[in-house]
Amino acid sequence: MPSRRADAKFEFDVELGALKYRPVDWLLLSGNRLLVSGLLIGFVAAVLAWAVVSGLAPLRERTPVLFLLFALIGGNFTLISIVVSISQFVLSRHLESPGEIRSGLREMVEYRRYVSEATGESVVPVSPSAFMSLLFGNVKRELERLRGIEWEGANADLRSEGKMLSDELEAHAEHVLWLLRGSDRGTRYALLAVLDTNYSRYFDAAYRIRAEYDDLPPSAAESLNTLERTVEQIDVARRYFKTVFIQSELASLSRRLLYVGIPVQIVSVVLMLLFTVPEGGPFPVPAADLVIPAVVTAGFTPIVLLTAYFLRLATLVRRTAAMYPFTNSVDR
Repeated sequence: MPSRRADAKFEFDVELGALKYRPVDWLLLSGNRLLVSGLLIGFVAAVLAWAVVSGLAPLRERTPVLFLLFALIGGNFTLISIVVSISQFVLSRHLESPGEIRSGLREMVEYRRYVSEATGESVVPVSPSAFMSLLFGNVKRELERLRGIEWEGANADLRSEGKMLSDELEAHAEHVLWLLRGSDRGTRYALLAVLDTNYSRYFDAAYRIRAEYDDLPPSAAESLNTLERTVEQIDVARRYFKTVFIQSELASLSRRLLYVGIPVQIVSVVLMLLFTVPEGGPFPVPAADLVIPAVVTAGFTPIVLLTAYFLRLATLVRRTAAMYPFTNSVDR
């Protein structure tokens, strides 16, 4: 229980810090999707309430309300069907034969062997956060070794490049290790911690230093080689965790969309049927001013939930579009 409480507090602190210092990133990427959806729904409710209270939408005519309910019902049916179809397509990719499963396992074991060789660890963690912590811990160790090496005869440009590589990569490694410290925080934190960094730049800088030094000390060459291999494994892990995270997010979106969409559809259909009474409206005027905006707001919930999730997925794919040795100018 104390561990769960500590994890919850840590996550709250991270969310609050991201919302305070990087609100756009929080909205697009790191923020809890249910909380983001709640804020968007609150905005929709505020706009509808303002329209009703100000008299711009008096809600006295049946026909416009019926048209609006019809549009929401039809749109939500289409939306839910499309998202469920996408999820079924993603699910179908996991229906593998025993041979395909064995091949995938061999590739994963081979990758873990590469990581073991690059980090010098005989046992590689299985949890995403601990796995990333191992890689970045090795990065810090190699950077400390580089700092202790005397760079005899180095020109100013190469010294500056080496200092940039060391300072920036160490600051990033410390930030990632802080974010992943303590208990396992899952694929989400492991991925978001390494999403905003262009690892191709660090890899290229280490490679250039090794290539341009004619008399590079053997210990420095060894550290730079290990650093290159470790950064390469970090980029591979980032892309693998991205794939796992996208699949997880699509599954979560489908489940929550069904949880929300079906009750919303039922309520919208019931309200539409209530308008079939022969005389007057189904509600007195004060009740109609509350019930109709509330149901319309609820009708926007599926599209708002979809928007919150796809903002994250689109941002995630955009920021990891390029692969080493290439990079792009839209990392952020």
